[in-house]
Amino acid sequence: MARFEATITETIRQIELPAADDEPTPVARSVRWVGEARDQDAAKEAAYTAWDEKYGTSKQPVQAIVKITPLEG
Repeated sequence: MARFEATITETIRQIELPAADDEPTPVARSVRWVGEARDQDAAKEAAYTAWDEKYGTSKQPVQAIVKITPLEG
């Protein structure tokens, strides 16, 4: 097994600035997973499992940037 770092960042297609100062600004959700996996696909699956644990299984991102980085040692 190899060690990987995987990040999933939700992309926001169109960010509109709030009309008033008291309105919330949209925030992109993200999750970071670090651990052992057999390959990059398994690391990606583990990151999406971490996403589900953080945001809920019905809250998958419609569009996301997924970055998988092999770690040494």
